Amino acid sequence: GNRPCGTHGIFFIAQTILPLAMSGQALMQMVGITVAHIVIVVVDRNIRMLRGTEKPTSFGKTRDGGEFTFADRVGKSHANCVENLVLFAAVILANQAYGRANIDDLAQYYVYARIIQAGAHWTSVGEAGVTVRFLAFLTSFTILCIMGYKTYVTL
Repeated sequence: GNRPCGTHGIFFIAQTILPLAMSGQALMQMVGITVAHIVIVVVDRNIRMLRGTEKPTSFGKTRDGGEFTFADRVGKSHANCVENLVLFAAVILANQAYGRANIDDLAQYYVYARIIQAGAHWTSVGEAGVTVRFLAFLTSFTILCIMGYKTYVTL
């Protein structure tokens, strides 16, 4: 019948699946970036507790406070990653499940823009840093919208 078999079948399956795998890798990279934020905050808090400068009950929610300390900035950046990860994952998974748009390159560019945004968030609250952070966010959001549109039209 129409069923692929043997090496031709494997080639057919590879052609169908592989183009989607790279956007899946980008999704896992974003998960890794989000988890890295948690690790950094946990390590920072443990160091401060071991030094005796903080008690376990003295930590507030890092995402709700100011951006005065490195941990505060990482916490806010983490909250931003979580908020955007949901949208990114929805587009990637919808495309892999139902669409056939080639969004692999866009997905990787999205990750690069998010890395720039996180780096700017972690390192500066000055005007230049906030501007870089905003431009990186705007870039990633634009890429996400394009990916969403490309996926939507293939459904």
